[in-house]
Amino acid sequence: MKTLQGISVAALLAAFAMTGFAQTQSQPFHLYNRLRVGYDDNIYSEEDDKQKSFRLVEEIEVKLNLALERLYVGIDYRPSLLWEPERESDETDFLHDLTASLSYNLTPQLTFSFKDTLRASQLPELESDGYRVRADDDNYNNSAVATLAYNVLPQTRIDLSGRYSFLEYNEDEREADNYWQAAGGASLRQQLASYTTVFADFRYQALRYPDAKSELKRDADSFYGGVGLEQTLSDKLVAMIRGGVQHREYDLDRFDDNTKPYVDGSFTIMPTPDTRLTLSGGYSVSESDVGAYASENRGTLALNLAHDFTDKLTLYANGSVAFSKFEGDYSFNEAEYGDDDETSYLASARLSYRIHRINWLELGYTFTKMDSDVLGQADYDRNRVDLGWKIQLF
Repeated sequence: MKTLQGISVAALLAAFAMTGFAQTQSQPFHLYNRLRVGYDDNIYSEEDDKQKSFRLVEEIEVKLNLALERLYVGIDYRPSLLWEPERESDETDFLHDLTASLSYNLTPQLTFSFKDTLRASQLPELESDGYRVRADDDNYNNSAVATLAYNVLPQTRIDLSGRYSFLEYNEDEREADNYWQAAGGASLRQQLASYTTVFADFRYQALRYPDAKSELKRDADSFYGGVGLEQTLSDKLVAMIRGGVQHREYDLDRFDDNTKPYVDGSFTIMPTPDTRLTLSGGYSVSESDVGAYASENRGTLALNLAHDFTDKLTLYANGSVAFSKFEGDYSFNEAEYGDDDETSYLASARLSYRIHRINWLELGYTFTKMDSDVLGQADYDRNRVDLGWKIQLF
């Protein structure tokens, strides 16, 4: 765990180390402070006997956007201190949210890019940018992606990419749910016209649960192959869709190989210069966040909106729903865990008002809900509201 904590500390130190250099590059380095007060009506995500609490969040945000002739470096690191006085065992917690990215043009035809996302939290969330944690426990979730893009011809590009991610809980009783994933693959992209691009993908993924008992391991190897299309329908509408077949092989012989289609897509609509709307969705076989099953069939649908009412007042809103199908054939105990369904919901909105050049007022609301037929999984809903003040320190 000390190694994991070092990731966030190192990122923050790196950002400050570059401050002197950054200040000479048209101010790409900025530091913000946020102070939020709020209310949570179900701090333990319980179905009954909901525990309510006042919330206080103090957050520092470090942002670096450094663009040179061939190099781009971006860092967005947000450590925060959470205080909820009604949490009996631990009323305070130190949270982390880090996104670091780098892009370097090795040659006019060859580009290397890297992105790392780290989140450290205490309480579970259902669905937020693909981040899912079900247990009420301190945890680290990290995802790192590296891509090498080569333009064979002006209209033809080959992408070679690799990804490594992990989820790790702090408490020993949750260690069976710790996992890591490693994936690698290639994508061939061909631009057919100014507004049309087609591509073909192949990817291999390894999933491992290193701390689980041998008879309860959900380890698997997956192979993906498919095609896709990106289309600029107009200057206000961009669409992408991809799909194919995935083949999943489980390490435990008790589970049959699983072959199913996968699909994902998105539509981005910009009806006015002040409004941006993105609708996205997908379906695939994925790692199960319920330990009684080796995997789950998961579908998602999400909507994101950003709208500027005025130069000072902006609305950010998003909503998502995730549908999970658990099959008894892939459970460790078919007598108790058969074919079950689960649906989770997340909706949030934030209004940001810029008082003047370096000060903002922010009002936020978040709703989460779980509707599960799985044995031992609670149904619940949760509401959080907060009012905050944001200031740019430099």
